[in-house]
Amino acid sequence: MFQRFIRIWEFLSHSLWFTPLLYAFGGVILALLSVRVTDADIAASLPDFWPQFSTTETARDLISTLLATLVTMTTFALSITMVVLTLAAGSLGPRTIRNFMGDPKTQNAIGCFVGSILFFIGVLVIMGGATQPDQVPQIATMSAIGLFVVCLFVLILFVHNLGRSIVADQVIHRVGSNLEDTISSALDTLKSPIEAAQKDHCTLPESTDINDVSAIIAAKSGYVQGLDYDHLRDVAIKHDITIALIVHAGQHVIKGETIGEIKSPDDEGASNIDMSACQEDTAKHIMIGNQRTEMLDIEFALRQLVEIALRALSPGINDPFTAIAVIYRLGRALPKAMSFHYPVGLWKDDDDQNRLYGYLPDFGGMLGAAFNQIRQAATAKPDVLLPMAEVLESLIGLTENTEQRDILCRHAKLIGHAAARDIPEASDRQAVERAVKCILRKRTA
Repeated sequence: MFQRFIRIWEFLSHSLWFTPLLYAFGGVILALLSVRVTDADIAASLPDFWPQFSTTETARDLISTLLATLVTMTTFALSITMVVLTLAAGSLGPRTIRNFMGDPKTQNAIGCFVGSILFFIGVLVIMGGATQPDQVPQIATMSAIGLFVVCLFVLILFVHNLGRSIVADQVIHRVGSNLEDTISSALDTLKSPIEAAQKDHCTLPESTDINDVSAIIAAKSGYVQGLDYDHLRDVAIKHDITIALIVHAGQHVIKGETIGEIKSPDDEGASNIDMSACQEDTAKHIMIGNQRTEMLDIEFALRQLVEIALRALSPGINDPFTAIAVIYRLGRALPKAMSFHYPVGLWKDDDDQNRLYGYLPDFGGMLGAAFNQIRQAATAKPDVLLPMAEVLESLIGLTENTEQRDILCRHAKLIGHAAARDIPEASDRQAVERAVKCILRKRTA
């Protein structure tokens, strides 16, 4: 249930309509309160220089003028937002757009404009045909002036934030921070399965070895957005079964595809198991959708950084400095992933009986997802291969076991092979090969 809440929250937090909608409700409520407030005592207590509005018509004209101006400001803000989104999609990749849309500063700025517009409209509607001097909404009119001044400064800050947000380094930093948060969240959620996997060296069945009777079938086509492991374990306990899932968050599945297996915990077959009920209950906790999620899918946040680097290395853009910045940012995030030692996790019940097997994020898989495509796109670019070797050398000093050092050395050898094959300049090739040899020496140090 918690993971479903995360998926819903991620959808709302990366939309441009949710926060402005809240501001709109707030603007209407503020309009109701400000017009209903009794003005006589408050107006009498104000200093002499404080502006007073003698007629309702004067207040109505002022608010109408401010409303028209604010609508123009909001249109301008939305227009430059679309321009920034277009530029970001072209230079940094379309998947980075969700980071711009999910920026709280952008959402709150647009919300401020929308809420103020609804406040102005609400005040004008509530004022109606009031014409008496004692019916002039002094508080509402002064609030409208104050909100308009606030919106002016918000517009300046909004343009400033948009200008900074399209800078590649800023985007890389933001996406990298999201990646680190996702890894930390996954470590907290999967702490027990990670520890169990380290003890038991769990394995999963091959899809070809799963028979049709005990197979868990994908209910629809799409990306696996999240797996609610705790509730899946509860389902296994409820039906006295063992569940093995052969898919992970971020993987694409097709309707009818085998994604797991249901077995009896004593391995005597599934003849006494109500397979239909088990599969129905299991499917409720396997979330499949049309797009990948960031909070539940570590590799998605990681591949956003990789996409920025790949676009920077494309012949049309040819910006190796951005690619190098991505490599260093990946190097900062990957040490957090070293706590993932094994690719399969195990969930047990209170009686220490195995109930659920599933894929865990794996350091080797994450390192491959981070560097494979970048290395393949930069095989003839020593200025990019050298920072990759530098990051690998730093990581090998932080490894927690021999297996992780072997993984890093394999990537170093691939960099060396790429340099020997594709770099024509001897001095550049030798520089990369020296960096690779330095990594391999640290393997045995």
